[in-house]
Amino acid sequence: MSSRNIHVVVVGCSAGGLGLAKTVAALAKQGYPNLQVTIVDKNAYTYYMIGAPFGIVNPQFGSRLFFRLDSLLTQFEVDKDNPKHQFIQAALLNVNHDKTLDLSNGQTLSFDYLVLATGATNNFPANISAPSIHDARAQLNQVYENLKQASSVLVIGGGAVGVEIAGEVADAFPSKQVTLVHSGSRLLPLNFKEGLSNGAVTKLQKLGVKVVLNERMEIPDGTTFDCSLRPLSLTGKSGKTYTSDVQFLAIGPKVHTEYLQNLEKQLGAALREKNGTIKIKPTLQVDCNELSTVFAVGDVNSLPGGAKYYVKAAEQSQLAAANVVAMIKAGYEQGTSAGLNLQRWNGSVMNMIAVPIGRSLGVLQAAGVAFGKSCMGDVLVRNAKSKDYFISKIESEFPSGANH
Repeated sequence: MSSRNIHVVVVGCSAGGLGLAKTVAALAKQGYPNLQVTIVDKNAYTYYMIGAPFGIVNPQFGSRLFFRLDSLLTQFEVDKDNPKHQFIQAALLNVNHDKTLDLSNGQTLSFDYLVLATGATNNFPANISAPSIHDARAQLNQVYENLKQASSVLVIGGGAVGVEIAGEVADAFPSKQVTLVHSGSRLLPLNFKEGLSNGAVTKLQKLGVKVVLNERMEIPDGTTFDCSLRPLSLTGKSGKTYTSDVQFLAIGPKVHTEYLQNLEKQLGAALREKNGTIKIKPTLQVDCNELSTVFAVGDVNSLPGGAKYYVKAAEQSQLAAANVVAMIKAGYEQGTSAGLNLQRWNGSVMNMIAVPIGRSLGVLQAAGVAFGKSCMGDVLVRNAKSKDYFISKIESEFPSGANH
């Protein structure tokens, strides 16, 4: 039993922060009754964006993608009448050298350990930011209503999300013209086999999707992509014009780590790469000896793209959680580290991918074997992902009713 007052702050509660916050909070019932975990997130909910491609065509499923954060840590309270763990809805403005955080709601938080899991900003509907869970659901449902009224749909970007969106829309609305435009010579991430891409093209075309490769769209400055119902004409580098009623922009997410600018000035050190990702050690600690109690997990850190998939972000979360727990048990925040042995990221990247293409088709690669054009890919993806995009696993992470 330790009577130490320990404050762990987790900023961001998606794949990177979710499991970590729970693992560390559980220590409160394991001999650390004065341990406090605070979750900080700009939204009142976490959004399971993996399910967005199906959520936009199935409102009932779409409503399940949002989970309230206010009750996530309740089960780990030592005394529920005097709760210690807390959720604060606010954005992170600054991390300071004196182990404090400035939040957008005017609060200043001190911390002993800090985990930055702020992720990356994707384009709507892979990212939804709204004042409340009700508003977020309404935004996603509006996409469905817009698709019902549209005659043509344009998807820009042929990664996994773009392929899934095009497939789900074409399957749900077979009378609509769906066009997928991709700047590369083949679909899906290049670290997977070409047969996977070829299979995706074939199966999208089977659903009536027009697939255009090697075409980079020229998007005028100020053009928004909120999936609204609007006639819009965009021109590709080829000179061809693409006109559609609803548009999806499914290209690279952006990392926002401006909250480290002041800290970099205070330390006189560059904590970030040119793309904004946070430099880290193999232990997932920020790569600065003065910040040994600060971790960065998921999209926000400088690991390669193959380590940023949802599954890999969850694995990073587990590793960082184990290291935070080990440091707490060693009394690291009090200056002791005897016997401390932190786990290290093994450098692994995602070598498996399952991509639903509508309700019955799909492509999959696992253990170096690609199931592209074959019907076996369809069967495997239907059984593995298509039915619910793994949302049942996420629902099990939250208290009952968190997404109702």
